Amino acid sequence: MANTRKGSPTLTPPDLSTSSDLDVPGTSSPTAVSDAQLAALVAGSTPLAGPTLMPPTAAAGAAEAITGTWRSNVKIDALWTIDEPRNAWVHVVGLGWRKIYNSRDGAFQALTTLASQARQTNRPVNFREEADGMIYEIYLW
Repeated sequence: MANTRKGSPTLTPPDLSTSSDLDVPGTSSPTAVSDAQLAALVAGSTPLAGPTLMPPTAAAGAAEAITGTWRSNVKIDALWTIDEPRNAWVHVVGLGWRKIYNSRDGAFQALTTLASQARQTNRPVNFREEADGMIYEIYLW
């Protein structure tokens, strides 16, 4: 079957540079900003506020074996995982290897992400370790 196309379009798209429809979605373009203006914008921005509350601390003694232990201001220097569902470990400086809580996918993913970020940025963390040896909470500042 032969091509039955009967011609080309007769209208051309509007020239956006002369259009007065500035509020039409998709027609705006970014404003050119010089390096000096960008540096001034960054310098004048407000720094992000840090946390205002610290995580709770557990009382030392016999209650630690039952309720858990808070480890404060420790560094994570290594992570280990294997091709198995929810199986990851972190190495805490001065404490050794600790397993990440593995009961729920969402909690496991969040804790692994926090541990990875702490390792990557070399930031101290506070975490709660239960009697089973797993980390259930991580606070990264």
